Parts: sequence; C-alpha cells; structure tokens
Amino acid sequence: MPNTEQIRFQTDVCYIESQGILKTPESTLKLNLSEQYILSYLIDNYGNPVTKDELLKVGWPDRIVTEASLFQVIRALRVKLNEKKKGDVIETLPRVGYQIREFTRETINFQEEANLSPFKKIGKKTAIVSAIGLAAVGAGIGWMKYVPSHTPTNYIIEKDRIGSNDITIVTANADDLADLRSKVKELIKGQTKKYGKLVTQNERVYLLKTDEFYSAAWCAVDANDQCIKNTDFSYKIATDEWDKFANIVINNQKVYHETPVIQTEYAREPTAVVYTSYIDKSGIRSKVMHYFMTPTDNKGVFDYSLMSFIKDPDSGNFRALAISASKAYVENRESQFLQTIKIEPEMFHWAYQPSPDYDEKESLALKHTCHFECQSSDKRSYYNYVVYKQPNLLLMLNEFTGFFWNSTSQGDPSISYSDYFSGLVPDENKKTDK
Repeated sequence: MPNTEQIRFQTDVCYIESQGILKTPESTLKLNLSEQYILSYLIDNYGNPVTKDELLKVGWPDRIVTEASLFQVIRALRVKLNEKKKGDVIETLPRVGYQIREFTRETINFQEEANLSPFKKIGKKTAIVSAIGLAAVGAGIGWMKYVPSHTPTNYIIEKDRIGSNDITIVTANADDLADLRSKVKELIKGQTKKYGKLVTQNERVYLLKTDEFYSAAWCAVDANDQCIKNTDFSYKIATDEWDKFANIVINNQKVYHETPVIQTEYAREPTAVVYTSYIDKSGIRSKVMHYFMTPTDNKGVFDYSLMSFIKDPDSGNFRALAISASKAYVENRESQFLQTIKIEPEMFHWAYQPSPDYDEKESLALKHTCHFECQSSDKRSYYNYVVYKQPNLLLMLNEFTGFFWNSTSQGDPSISYSDYFSGLVPDENKKTDK
C-alpha cells in the first residue's frame, strides 16, 4: 500500500485528507463532506485568513446555505479535533473569518496495518468509536438542517386522540412524521400486550423528531383538561436510544420532574424552572434550567436569562453548566403555535468543567448548550414557540432542544411566567427582523 500524508495538529489529532478521516491512537472518525472541504481549505490556506463567504462556497459547492450552517460545522470540527479551548486548532478572526493553527505534515504507511487480521485491524474500541463517529456525522447533518434562521421554522403538526390521550406530533418533514406515527403505534401495542389494556390515560402528549434527537413531553390532565401540578415532564432521547425510552413508557415508569438540590448565593428566585431528563450514552441524565425574565420599558420586550445545571450521578446535587443573557421579543405575527418568541443573545458563559463521569461527545445536554453558545458568540437570534399554556405553566418548543415545560416559580405566585406572554405584542418601534 502506498505512503500517504497526514496532518498532525497540536491536539495530537491527525487528519488524513485522502481518506477524509481524523485519527488518534484510540479512534478513527470519518468527517462528512462539508467538514472535509472546510478543514482541507483551511489547511491549504495556512497563514492566511479565510473569510466566511469563502468557506460557505467551499463547504457547500452545490447549494446555498446560511452562515449558521458554517458555524455548526466549525463547532463540530472543534469537538472532533479535541480542542481543549476554543481556537486550539481553528482560530476565529473577529469580523474576518477563520485561520488554521500550526500543524506538521507526516508521511505514513498503511502496509503494516493492512496485514493485520480484520479483528485486530478494527478492534472493539475502534469499532465503537467509529459508530460514535457515524452518529456525530448524522448530528452534524441535523445541525445544518435545523439551524436557526431569520424566520421561524415551518413544521408539520399532526394531532390525534388515542383513548383518553391527546397526541401532538411535530416534525420538519413527512418521513419523520411517518416514523413517529409508527413509534406511537408500537408504544400502544407494547403497553396493551403487557397489561391487557392501554394504561396511559388522560395525558397530553407531545412528540418531536429531528435528525439529532427525539423529544417527548407529557402531563396528566384533570377533568377540565388542565395539566395537573407536578405531572409535567420531558425527555430528550438520542436517535439510537429510542428503545430505552420505549421501555420506560411501555412499563409505565416515566420520570417526573423533581426538586433539584441547587446551592447558589448569586441568583434570586427564578421566574420559572425547567427540568429535563436525557436518554443518551453520556452519563448525564438530567438538567435543570432557572429562567429569569424581567419586563423592560418596551411592551413585549424582556430581559431574558437562564442558569443551567446538570445532575451529579453520585451526590444527586446539580453542578453549574452555563449562564446566558438575552433579550426576548414577543413576535406579532401569525404562527403555527400560540405565540412566537424571538430571542436575541447578548452573553454566554460556560461554567461546566470536564468530568471523567461523562462522555461529553455523546451528551445531548452539552450539545444543545453548545448551540446557544454559537448563537451568542455570533449574535444570531433564534426562536422559542409557546405550544401550550395555562396559569403558571408553559410548554415551549425550541428549534434545537425540543419541548420543555416551563413552571412558574413557587417563591412568588403573583409572578406568572405564562401571564407575561398573554396578549402581548412587540413594541412597534422595535424592529424584530434583522
């Protein structure tokens, strides 16, 4: 087998351009085409700044995409190149573009590797990492597909009533809709087979599928079709982990939100609290977000910030993940949902510290938080949608994180998060479309 060249970066990750792969001593990861095009172009232009427009043309030569697609590919490359801090391999040049950091060129020979038996050549660990790599590529495609834009996403929404349960399915395309329809039928069939009847009763159910994850939200309803207190919950499920979630539903073992143990002296009582359960291979099982929202002098405009925490599997306490601050605007436009909230990021700060307990690359919680980091660093707006609301409770849909229940703080019952969005229109002097 002939010799070939590889590029070794400061993170000890090697890029073999001829094969489109990244290699470390433990793993081999195939890049998708856009990632290959962009990384190769940065290498070819070492020492010279490369503009965003150049990379958009290089990364997607056959179609037109927004800058958000580029931001997500750069973010994915940073993760796959094992950057410990932003800029270790790909340097961001404000108001210009990007530039590759120092690297070395090496010549390698695959002959010895080719002579190994297939089992030794691949190895169990490499096979696992390769599978993870394929999942990461799929996630990258999902990021490009579901990037925030200057207009709200247009979804396919289907509603159905099964027994005493109201089911709402939200997807971006017909294939995903068909997939969720099939999965709902499997859940019903599984429960009926196990118990002789459908034991899930009197629930309001919402399901979403993207290329990156499934999202599910439930609440039990009373005789007035209102969500019963403390029965609201939501799951984020990795696309290859649906079976685990299905077992939870079929066995009627759904996890409801809990009272988080969070100790901080730097935050006042939050306006609202969000609790989310995760099903993926990361080890991060749940996340709590504290929302703080304060009306400004402009009607329909709010100072909007959040603190997020992830649960420590040993202590049960929640450790800080990130903090962000934004402006929120109630969009005065027709919407598929009850209301559309435009979020304009102002500040983002990571508080998370790497932990041997977690596989960060498999974590939906971290991946979703990375989306907000990207939006904040590039000052790009995104949208939240109000899907359902009642006093002291909202069901929201975010383009990247899926469904989440937003419960009003119990510390001040007079402050109703959902009431803030009742009958509001944006300040006419404020332009909400940039």
